[in-house]
Amino acid sequence: MFTTLGLAAADEEVYREMLESPGRGVDEIAVRLATCPDRVRSCLDKLFELRLIQESFEAPGRFFAVEPAMGFQQLLARQYEELMERQRQIAESHGSFIRMLAGTGPRPSEGGSVERLEGMDAVQRRLQELARDAVHEALTFMPDGPQSAAALDAARRNDARALERGVTIRTIGLHRVREDAATREYARRLNDRGGEFRTAASLPPRMILVDRAVALVPIDAADTRKGALCLSDPGLVALLVALFEQTWSLSTPLDAERQLLAEPLAEPERALLSFMAQGHTDESAAGQLHVSPRTARRMMASIMERLGARSRFEAGLKAAQLGWI
Repeated sequence: MFTTLGLAAADEEVYREMLESPGRGVDEIAVRLATCPDRVRSCLDKLFELRLIQESFEAPGRFFAVEPAMGFQQLLARQYEELMERQRQIAESHGSFIRMLAGTGPRPSEGGSVERLEGMDAVQRRLQELARDAVHEALTFMPDGPQSAAALDAARRNDARALERGVTIRTIGLHRVREDAATREYARRLNDRGGEFRTAASLPPRMILVDRAVALVPIDAADTRKGALCLSDPGLVALLVALFEQTWSLSTPLDAERQLLAEPLAEPERALLSFMAQGHTDESAAGQLHVSPRTARRMMASIMERLGARSRFEAGLKAAQLGWI
């Protein structure tokens, strides 16, 4: 259930048992969870690896559960490190792929699946053509940080033509564009007009995909002014679409945090999250709040929906990341 966070349901059950009753040993936990001691030991190994339990200094060989708020932070840090490594690998693989195409791709007269566009004027003309002819969607990597005024003006014009025809536009930039007023304003206007803009810590080289049929990638990722490769081979384009979708799934919506924080939690909701983070069940948290278990479950469901969480544990992680608990 929690594979993306490195924690399974059985691991969470053992973790909760250790929170509620720190003195219990492996055999006692196994009895309470109706499982075998070896399964508990396996869960403890995983919890120790994730730093959710620690060995006691006073009683070597005994372990205690780390407080949930600290545990959430540690899981988030681990997940962030893994995400950064995954994005770095994606960027490196894509860069190698483009360098290979640039060195071996055929000229237009040699089959047409890879066309070289020499210089920025040729690239801009092709971008205008693609914006004019797009029917369904345009997908873009913007990996070079804050954009120049000329680049943003050209992007606005091309976006406007496509959006007026109902074309879906999705763009991914680097996190640091959030700190540049002009690029951030471009991104917000794109969102306001029906497009979508997300950011990531690292990205593959610049790429534009149109209608999942044509892709533009730089001849030289280190110097995009040299020109671009225009790809139309279905197999190559499908690979680049898959790369974009994978990167999109790992990226952060531009206004994600602002939208979540726009409506602050009510005090009972904040208290409920706090009790859940301490390991309380629905029933015990409801007792602390002096409400019925049904009301507590309804409140928790509302919080999970707002956070986009699939479980209480994931809700706790996201709430800790936002500073709600």
